[in-house]
Amino acid sequence: SIALALLHLAASLVQMRSIALALLPLAASLAAPRDLRCARECADSLFSDFQLSDPIASASLSRECWICLGDPTAGIFHGQIPASATTDLLRFKLGVGYTEGWCSAGTPSGWEPDGEGGFTGCEVKHDFPGLNSTSHMSHAYVKAEMAKLPRLQYEGKAWRGNELGFIISNELFWPRVSPRTVSLGSTPSQHMVMRPIVERVFGKCDATCTSALQTSARDWAAAQDSISVQEDVTAWVHTELVARAFPNRALPVPAADFVALQSSIVTLSTLTQLLSDDVTQLVAGDTFSKLSATFDAYRPLVEEVYGDELRGADCAPTTDCVDLATSHLLDLLFFAGGLSVPSGLSTGLWVLHGDTAPYGEAFPAPGSLRARDDPGAFFYESIRFFAPVVGLPWWTTPPARAEDDAASQYNTAAGVAGVRTILNLALANKDPNVWGEDGHLFRVRPHAEYASHFVGFADFALDDDVAGGKMNRACPAKSLALAMGKAFFTAWEQEEWCTKDSPGYTEATPFVDPFTLVRGVVEGRRCSPRWPWDQSECCRGTCRPEIVIQGVPYVEWACRA
Repeated sequence: SIALALLHLAASLVQMRSIALALLPLAASLAAPRDLRCARECADSLFSDFQLSDPIASASLSRECWICLGDPTAGIFHGQIPASATTDLLRFKLGVGYTEGWCSAGTPSGWEPDGEGGFTGCEVKHDFPGLNSTSHMSHAYVKAEMAKLPRLQYEGKAWRGNELGFIISNELFWPRVSPRTVSLGSTPSQHMVMRPIVERVFGKCDATCTSALQTSARDWAAAQDSISVQEDVTAWVHTELVARAFPNRALPVPAADFVALQSSIVTLSTLTQLLSDDVTQLVAGDTFSKLSATFDAYRPLVEEVYGDELRGADCAPTTDCVDLATSHLLDLLFFAGGLSVPSGLSTGLWVLHGDTAPYGEAFPAPGSLRARDDPGAFFYESIRFFAPVVGLPWWTTPPARAEDDAASQYNTAAGVAGVRTILNLALANKDPNVWGEDGHLFRVRPHAEYASHFVGFADFALDDDVAGGKMNRACPAKSLALAMGKAFFTAWEQEEWCTKDSPGYTEATPFVDPFTLVRGVVEGRRCSPRWPWDQSECCRGTCRPEIVIQGVPYVEWACRA
């Protein structure tokens, strides 16, 4: 149909941003039999606030329009997610930043003074992303509400699905467990089996652990002539996490192969929500095969190391606890620490080595930061400013998927959207009411501020009075993640590396473009002259002489444009 063709075209026109976003809601409005009855409401809402200067952020359809249309699924051949949610989220792939997408104040921070010494304008956004979804950005609200989650879920008042932040993922990538979901969406009983194990294995990093991480990071960097950011960084983190889970054992799958599979799964588990299951099997067939082989490679190790501990545990409705534990461990390696820690390291490397000048005061002047001045705080700031985990979602009126693994992931059995609460961790970590007027800027801050205010690990989703703490939802590996970040930047020889690439920044995941670091000299620093046919050590410009007159004149060689 014309509607489906327009949806497909819109998803493909990433570079033609204004056309792409305009086509998405127009296509959705054509996709239902109520077209004529809904046309006026949809057209009025689409163009009421439309600004040609900023078409993506300003173009949207009203709640009434989506309800009139019946909120059809967006995609090709019966996609999985309603168009209201898909069109909201796709704008972040088309260049809109999180602040612009969620906040209404129109200021760089998304907030404006409230006249009483505080700030307002980005506390909450209703029906975003998608109908009946409410996003909360207020730090005070986010901190208070996440503390309620352990009890809410334990008592059955909140349900969590196959979600990674704001993204609802395709369940076909979790074929060995029931419900078919990432570990974050496991049932309370499953969570209570697995959390104590994860806490014990990944929850602490003492002085010996920290020293070993620093040695590992130093040796890893010393062995590289070039570093692909984020791919090679991810491989280092992966190797360290596997060594933690399976001490003194070889990698079941080579790190490079695992990272390549990880990249495919992260992409396809999201994009295939625009496709039917049959089409997904065709598109992602090779990835499914490799995922199955990886599961089979890891399962014997899980059985060997954790089998006795899991024997007799209640992992229902999954029939085999070793299968559940294998799936949970792979989730940790694919999505949790295995993705979040490399993300924070990679964005930190971009701040140190990328060209931040085009982004004005958002970042310190290029070359002015030294990670080793305070490597722990520097990594904390990287994961505050470039949030690896954007949202913490749950449902108070669950979709039909809560009772049926093959039912809708968004709508109830009655066909209306479920009710979803989302704590926006990324923007709560920039709320100026807590972080100050410069909360939207990259500024390394005192450790006490991060300890008191940071919410990116769902830090306050703790209630030890519920199931003895087994229902806590704060990241169980927070201490290890911070130790890895600190160790990496403690060992990082910043002056030895530079990039010849020009990676850009957008305030949306993955935040920065891929780039390669090489051993070399940055512009303005001293270099050694070489023969014309030899490769220059300068990342930018060439090694050229300049006569310096200070007392006795001398020649200084430096990398110059």
